[in-house]
Amino acid sequence: MAAAKKAVLGPLVGAVDQGTSSTRFLVFNSKTAELLSHHQVEIKQEFPREGWVEQDPKEILQSVYECIEKTCEKLGQLNIDISNIKAIGVSNQRETTVVWDKVTGEPLYNAVGK
Repeated sequence: MAAAKKAVLGPLVGAVDQGTSSTRFLVFNSKTAELLSHHQVEIKQEFPREGWVEQDPKEILQSVYECIEKTCEKLGQLNIDISNIKAIGVSNQRETTVVWDKVTGEPLYNAVGK
């Protein structure tokens, strides 16, 4: 049996929405704005003081990878060719700060927000 041909819907647009409580990746048809697929992952939060929020920077980054991977898998199950994703926008935590070691690339502390 021949492999199913991938649907050509192009061009597609992806969106990473990385917030304090979760990360999502969504893929839309750029011509119709139809949501084709998405995946969302919850993010753990720590509250060391009133009004403070801390998160593990590696968990944040891993959640982005996971959301993109799972969304692309779902698109493949729908026979949608992921090579048609032509642009990706990013919305992130604007009041959160992470300091990374410039040599090792490792975070020096948790992501700190308010």
